[in-house]
This record gives sequence, structure tokens and C-alpha cells, in this order.
Amino acid sequence: MVIEKITEGKARILAYTGRIQEISKKAAVFYNPKMKHNRDISVLALTVFQEELSARAQSQGAKKESIKSQKGENGIVVADCLSATGVRGIRYALEVPQIFEVIFSDLNPAAIKLIKKNVAENKIKNATIEEEDAVITLARRKSKIDFIDIDPFGTPIQFLDSSARAISLHGMLAITATDTAPLSGTYPRAAYRKYGAKSMRCDMQHELGIRILIANIVRDCAKYDKGFTPVLSFSELHYFRVFGRVKRSKSAADISMRSIGYFIFCKKCGRREFMPDNCRKECADCGEKTNYAGPLWNGRIFDSDFCAKVFEKSKPMNDAQLLKLLGVIREESLIDAPWYELGTLASIFRVNPPRIDAFIEKLRKAGFRASRTHFSPTGVRTDANLLEIRSRLR
Repeated sequence: MVIEKITEGKARILAYTGRIQEISKKAAVFYNPKMKHNRDISVLALTVFQEELSARAQSQGAKKESIKSQKGENGIVVADCLSATGVRGIRYALEVPQIFEVIFSDLNPAAIKLIKKNVAENKIKNATIEEEDAVITLARRKSKIDFIDIDPFGTPIQFLDSSARAISLHGMLAITATDTAPLSGTYPRAAYRKYGAKSMRCDMQHELGIRILIANIVRDCAKYDKGFTPVLSFSELHYFRVFGRVKRSKSAADISMRSIGYFIFCKKCGRREFMPDNCRKECADCGEKTNYAGPLWNGRIFDSDFCAKVFEKSKPMNDAQLLKLLGVIREESLIDAPWYELGTLASIFRVNPPRIDAFIEKLRKAGFRASRTHFSPTGVRTDANLLEIRSRLR
């Protein structure tokens, strides 16, 4: 690997680059260009969140059109844990308004050396740089943090408890998981060890993996009387990403916990549903023995207003792929229902798979909500039940 000067967003950084195959826990300072969309969306999500906090402050009669950090200063406090090159936190400082402080944390001395150079290069004055484990950084903060970003190599599970404790009264958590294989059912034993849940291989496996991750975040927040509500969740390449609002109250925690349940699936006919328990052992449609995944989050994984705002703010970036991804997410965020792989259903019902856009239009004309899903190029998210879908596949 070699060190190069890289520009991403408004940030100019020094970073080690090389083949993607070289990325590992031992190469923690590696700059991964394939995670740029992750960072782009994170900047957009933090911008929308900051505007929400500002609007809240104004509605509560704030004297100034600004928000207060937990220190009482203008702006919010952001933690970029597992910072590596620091590009994420630097972009937050440069591209998001009203940031009072950005905390950079990494256990790797080489990463800290690089972060200091990059922070100086970008003239970031409001940076705090900690050479230590992110768990320690979060645990010893005397004041709460408004936005905590966890972007590890592998599972984020060991950072969830400290994040739940350190997040502020109305904060936001942004969590990445790159251990998608266990979460998606390829290694179910690993998923059970790490996440305490049964994962499943099916057409919805990536969404189910995200829901298992969300359930773990919810449980860790609930231990500290905090509720967690996801506002934007997505799967891209080799990772899952979840953004969610945190509200500190026992009732908020209870409400979030009530949305933890199970996904019931029939492989024979394709029927699927989210339930508060996994007591349904036989398919209600065909009588076949069902499979299940969970416990997992069975509530909404999107907030449609939040997703729409993120989409609108992405337009000036002039990134066609990013715009397409967020556009599909914006559409499917309006539908609180599972999605179906058309090719799989066509195989089950022994018909030719229809053109996806034509099929979506057919469902809409029948009065159902339907859209593409970003989880699959041939998937349809719809509130139509399986019998209604089947009748329109013929």
C-alpha cells in the first residue's frame, strides 16, 4: 500500500491506498473508496438531523436560531469512532453546519498520526483526537454526544452499549455492520453468538439482517431508558447501515421494545409476515411448515420524511448512482410491508416473470401501494397480500 493525497467531498486527506483485497483489521488505516456512498449519505443524514434539532430548538422558544450542544455551546457534538484516516469526521466538520466539536477516536497509533495530519491540513479547529478504544472514548465523556458514528470492520456489537450510554437526550446513532454473512443467514451460528438471533437465507435476507442489527441497538438503548427509532436503513455492497433517533424516556424505550418480534416465512408458497412471536408453525395459506428469523425489529426501517429530505439534499452532489439509490429508498420508505423477489414468485407459481415496472403499475392500478426496493433490482415492495400478487402474476 502507498500513501496518496485524496479529495472526497470538501475534505483533502492523506491516506493509504491499495487493492481492496488488502483491507483487513490489520490495515485499519486503509482508505476504502467503495465506502464513499456510506460517507456521502452520512453527511446528508447528519445535515438533516442537525436541521431537525435546530427546528426543535426554535419551536421550543430558543432565543437564537441555533441549537445547543450538551456543553451549552452553539452547535452539536459528533463522534467519529474508529476514525482510520479521519475522512468521515473531517467531512462532518466541513460540510455540516453548526458542528461544535468532532471527536476522532482510534486505537491504532498510525491512524492517530494520520488523523492529526489530515485535521491540520483541513484546518479543523474543533477537533478532539483520542488514541484509545472507542468504547473508552465514549464511556469517559462527561457530557453526552449528539451524533455517534460507528463504522467498524466487522460487527459493531461491542460498541452498542457504550454508544447507547453516551448518546444525548435527543441524539442520533449511525451504525455500520460489515459482517453481512452471519446476519443474512450464511453463518447462522455466528449470528446467534454475536446478535442472539436466528438469521435466515431467503430473498429478504439482507433486510432481515438489518432488522436483527436494529433489534440489538434497541435492546442496548432500552437498558438506559432510551428508545431507538430507525429513520434510514440500507444495504450496499458488503455492508449494512442504520441511522436512528434516540429519545431518553422509559415510555420511549418500552415502545421501541414492543417492535421486536419475528419474521415468519413459508418457502413453499412465499408467504411472509412479521409477528410479535414465532408461534405460527404452519403456513396460513398452504399449511407447509414455516421457518422463522429473529428476534428482530418488526417495525418500520425508514422514516419517509427523513428519507425524502436526504434524497433532496443529495441532488447537488451530482452522483447518479447515489441519487438512484436514495430515490428508490425514498419510494419504498412510503410502504410499511415486506417485499418479494419476482423471479422467485414466478418460479413458485410456474409463470414467466413479468417486467418489474409493468407489474408495479398493475398493482398500483388495483389500489395497492407498490415500489421497487433497493435490496434487489427485481424486488417489489407492496402492501398487497400474496394471493393478490399471485392473481396478477398470471
